[in-house]
Amino acid sequence: MNSASGSLALRRVPKAKRTQSRLRSISETQQRRKENDDLPGYLPYILLGGATIFAFGMPFFLMFFDGLPEPNQSFYPPSHGVDYPSRAVADNPKEGVHFESGILEYEGRALGHRHARKHVVEFTDFFCEHCQEAHKHVVQPIIKDYVPGRARLESHPVAFLDDDSLSAASAALCGQEQHKYWEVRELLFQADLTEKHKEGKEIFDVPMLRRIAVLAGLDMTAFAKCYHSRRYVDEVKRISQLARNLGIHATPTFMINNKKHEGLVSEETVVKLLGPKPVPQT
Repeated sequence: MNSASGSLALRRVPKAKRTQSRLRSISETQQRRKENDDLPGYLPYILLGGATIFAFGMPFFLMFFDGLPEPNQSFYPPSHGVDYPSRAVADNPKEGVHFESGILEYEGRALGHRHARKHVVEFTDFFCEHCQEAHKHVVQPIIKDYVPGRARLESHPVAFLDDDSLSAASAALCGQEQHKYWEVRELLFQADLTEKHKEGKEIFDVPMLRRIAVLAGLDMTAFAKCYHSRRYVDEVKRISQLARNLGIHATPTFMINNKKHEGLVSEETVVKLLGPKPVPQT
């Protein structure tokens, strides 16, 4: 009996070990399955993180991948010789602090009080040589002599001429998003358009717009995201269609006290419609 019991005990020991081994194997298998089951839970976060980096980083990369371009023309700082009565809220605005992306306020393209008795509405194309002349000989004198005390000036960019028109106008509205429409507008009008008629020649390319944005003091990451997303292309097209609905088919065109004036407006006409220029104080 004792011998049999001893023999039975010897046979049971290996069986117990085999049972423990199976239990460990099952436990390890279940653990591996659990780890594999957990992986898909992390995967969406990994993919979301990668997509976020791409979405925010790619526009900035596209705007800066080859560094700032070599200067091939002179640019004067914004407001060189002209002090805009309505200034941007900050020299270097930051998204989420001084502006929110995608929000354009109507006042961002206007100077002077909205209830001023005299008003000038400009429709302009940055790819137009005559618009450059009008900026210098019509708009800047109006700003200097009549805004903000006596008249209100509104500026609306259209795209009548070429893809360059659309690119420049879109950049101007990206500048307006950061409360710097007038700074960007002035710099766009300094661009050299002498080679605009060369086939395949792009004037307002990324390097040019990048230089302008830097000189205007924009938040460059926000500007890059805005421009490459084509956020305001539809808005430029809407303004252009509005101009056509008003019978405007050429630029520059000015609506001065609700009367249309196409092309350059003479100083005599401005004085007649807006009143005598103020006498400089000595």
